[in-house]
Amino acid sequence: MKHSVTLLFLFCIVIGNISAQDAPRHSAEAEQLLLCLRSIEGKKTISGTMACVNWNLNEAKWVHQHTGKWPALNGFDYIHHHLSTEGGWIDYNDISEVIRWNNEGGLVTVMWHWNVPANRSGAYSFYWGTEPDKTTFDVRKIFEPESKEHKLMLKDIDQIASYLKLLKRANIPVLWRPLHEAGGMWFWWGRDPEACNELWRTMYRRFREEGLDNLIWVWTQAAAWGKPYSDGYRWYPGDEYVDIVSIDVYNNNSAADIYTSCYKFLRDSSPAKFAALTECGNVPDISMQWNAGCKWLFFMPWYDHGRTHNTNSPEFNSTSHSSCNAAWWKEAFSNDFVMTRDDMKVLRQQAIPHVK
Repeated sequence: MKHSVTLLFLFCIVIGNISAQDAPRHSAEAEQLLLCLRSIEGKKTISGTMACVNWNLNEAKWVHQHTGKWPALNGFDYIHHHLSTEGGWIDYNDISEVIRWNNEGGLVTVMWHWNVPANRSGAYSFYWGTEPDKTTFDVRKIFEPESKEHKLMLKDIDQIASYLKLLKRANIPVLWRPLHEAGGMWFWWGRDPEACNELWRTMYRRFREEGLDNLIWVWTQAAAWGKPYSDGYRWYPGDEYVDIVSIDVYNNNSAADIYTSCYKFLRDSSPAKFAALTECGNVPDISMQWNAGCKWLFFMPWYDHGRTHNTNSPEFNSTSHSSCNAAWWKEAFSNDFVMTRDDMKVLRQQAIPHVK
């Protein structure tokens, strides 16, 4: 095992994209996945779906029902961490769904819509604002260890760490996407770039101290209304804390514009990092984007709650979708460069199969 991991590290170093300094950051499973990702970069793109709200495969099941194929990646969300209880309506200690997905060869990405106390007593929110259902939680308190906000941030980080440790123990590598779209400033964590970057680094260091080396860190670019895209990089925590850079694109019907303003922008800004389309909706066919130059590492349409919240409902049988309908998905899977779960399973088995 040790000898196998050493050979894997050396191979990654030789190909020139994962440095010797970076190698110890990741578990054997995460290194294996990084090797897989590097082998397909620019040649293949990984198809993905997002759980309907938090902790399920509903969107993936919808895609499979209408295309006969499974997406290669499924997204999950710790959005209800403050409500998670053993045996409750949501319990993030139950990772059986994630284990099944991973065992079938599927990749796992997890994000965190970080809910904190809202302005109205007893409510929670991740949106910043003065309205009762939003929050004015101050991310700048990350610089004030004695503040109640700082203590809550660390408490929540440690709670999420306990959930991620379950995936670590199950040998599941995770594409971890926290503090997304910070530069948009619509979430509380994005109200101040220096504080947000410190929060990211604090989370990173704290997770590392907890042994969470199965995480591949995904940072999501965004810019506030009226600001140039480049402004979003004020919220970039630094190369040493990020493995993949990404962007979320909605309601843009120009593949050429998506290439210039999104994909090329990311590649020019972070040339040593993978570039991914972490959320999308109402965008051109993936083949149109690919042919325009958008060689996304992966793409993930956002969920349609009305369509997939109940897999037994009549709505689930419809081919329409608020982000990407069944025809969009059929076109995607008609391209050899789009990877399904079956494709990913083969790739993961072939890439250093003796690393367990």
